Amino acid sequence: MHTLRKPTLTLIAFAALVLATAPAAHAEEPDPLQVVDATGIAGSAGLSASPVDEPESPELLAYLDTLSESDRLTFVRTRLPAEQVIARSAPLPIDAAAQRSARLAADTGSAVSPMSTGCWTQRWNGSARSAAGNVLYTYYTSGGWCSTGSTVTRAWLAEAGGETSTPGWRYDGVVKSGAGVVSNQGRSYAQHRFVLRVGGWDVQSPSPCLRVSGTSGGTSSGAYTCGIS
Repeated sequence: MHTLRKPTLTLIAFAALVLATAPAAHAEEPDPLQVVDATGIAGSAGLSASPVDEPESPELLAYLDTLSESDRLTFVRTRLPAEQVIARSAPLPIDAAAQRSARLAADTGSAVSPMSTGCWTQRWNGSARSAAGNVLYTYYTSGGWCSTGSTVTRAWLAEAGGETSTPGWRYDGVVKSGAGVVSNQGRSYAQHRFVLRVGGWDVQSPSPCLRVSGTSGGTSSGAYTCGIS
């Protein structure tokens, strides 16, 4: 399964805030902010951080100030997102032409031809995990596109949604979406909104985007990108 991971800027800021005053015993713990890119090679957190991360809110700072040092460290490690992971499902041919292309590829043991004709959908799934490793919330974007020969002719957002069962977190739905053909790719995206409520305040509201970019070969790529351009 193909995965991409990135840290959130909020956790980097608060990890520095908490670890600056944490007991020395915590200094030898594994770094929870290590990033693994699409090739599986560890990289630096700063290089892989996304510019769309939510900045720390005054409400979150105020709530952290109400906690003891140990409770603050536990909160940061278990309740705030440290990394987001996206993984793709298999592309689905949805019309007869695309199904013929898929059957031909299966019969010959080859990839689907880049000159395929037909329509496809593919779902990309996202999740956010804390530094402690627990999943905080999940979301997905399913994009659809059609091609004739080597030309992508149509794109649409097939489906998008999310959920969370983590205490304090809620899913507010898709706040933005769009689709279109750009650079001969059928692109569609959805921006999802999650909210963390603690102490009577909404203290964090990450709004991750997932974009699906379909090709004439019946495959797609996924990215943390808002918009289709």
